[in-house]
Amino acid sequence: MASIPTSQKGQTLDSARRPLIQATLALIARSGVRGATLRDIGRACDVNIATISNLFENKEGLVAECFAAAVEADRIYLDAWIDEAAALKPDAALLAPILWGLVEDAASAHRTPTLALTELWLNARASPRYGEICHAWLLNRRNGFHRLAAITGLAPAAMEAIGLYLLTEAAFSVSCFQSLAYRLNAGLLLRDVVARLAGRDRDADPDGETSRLSALFYAEPDPDGGAQPLADHKGRQARSRESRARIIDAAAAIIEESGLSAVTNRAVAERAGVSLALTTYHFSSINELTFVGTLRVFQKANRVLETDRNGGHGPNRIRSRQEAAARIKSAGQDSGVERVRNRGMIEIALAAARDPAFGDLGLGMRRQRGTITYSATRALEDGGPSRAMAAGYALWSSAAHLTQSAMGGGAAIFDLPAQAELTAERLLRPYTNRP
Repeated sequence: MASIPTSQKGQTLDSARRPLIQATLALIARSGVRGATLRDIGRACDVNIATISNLFENKEGLVAECFAAAVEADRIYLDAWIDEAAALKPDAALLAPILWGLVEDAASAHRTPTLALTELWLNARASPRYGEICHAWLLNRRNGFHRLAAITGLAPAAMEAIGLYLLTEAAFSVSCFQSLAYRLNAGLLLRDVVARLAGRDRDADPDGETSRLSALFYAEPDPDGGAQPLADHKGRQARSRESRARIIDAAAAIIEESGLSAVTNRAVAERAGVSLALTTYHFSSINELTFVGTLRVFQKANRVLETDRNGGHGPNRIRSRQEAAARIKSAGQDSGVERVRNRGMIEIALAAARDPAFGDLGLGMRRQRGTITYSATRALEDGGPSRAMAAGYALWSSAAHLTQSAMGGGAAIFDLPAQAELTAERLLRPYTNRP
């Protein structure tokens, strides 16, 4: 039998691998890396697990190639998008409406790549291969936004900060974009963040619309909201509320100690000292239980911050913008609240995007984003930021922390110290220079 030429063998391998990569990307977007099992991948492509192993060695090899394909597609997309933006010859005043197109694309035409790349961001430390691919992705993003800085005349650090801020907003958009309130608030916030970081304070919230709408959109955490006590008159209502509260407290404690992935019905039931059936009685899914547990973490943090403000001394209160910048630079904040608000909120947003029945979870997280920052910075020396601008700063800081975590510091890609000083100085100030 005649041997197959090497070039044809390569083509045959590529033709066999390509559908598996595409199918796996779709599964990663729908179910996450852990949820995309080899069995499901094989079923989607009508191949057996042995064939997948022969082509990619193991699941990590397949997922790595999927991530690499998504990164390359994102590079091509962003380069084309910036080329088109350059042709418009925009100045800084036009930058926000141009950038809003990236958020819209993330929620619609590029939803699957956005979900997959956000998974890469969260899983970069899971293996060296993922880390290298994530490095390439973030480097592509940085280089693209440096090009945009040269086009618009913005300082590179300002454009880098905007680029990171947009990564967090894009991760939220996949589960929040169906909400008109989200689109209005996110669009206006982007306009004001860009104006601030571009040094155009007079353009920030010129008519007060951001402040007015944000007062309706952003909310204090209320993990007990929506409780449905039993309708009887023999003390069962009180017991039901008590068991619900114990379950929420247990979930919050697990989240603070071990992260969101550690929340299971069994772990929460054991921690709360209740039966397993009670956890499923009060909460219809792990997503819902994780959501209310997360809000309990925030509620506890807000109470501590309130005590700090009243007493004037406390480790959670931010007393100056220099201190805010130093916290980002140190990358040493890894408390339960930090993990939840930086990584946990993105995980919940992705979970909400993947299950329409829990779409409100993502919107709830986005509404909550910035509340802790707002509480922590209200007592800054010359006045703290608005609730909306606190959310803007929080979106950037989450991206900075996730990038530091993914890259083991991130300094080789982004000038995070420069961004920390710039964002603290420009985003954490009260509105000024209103016309």
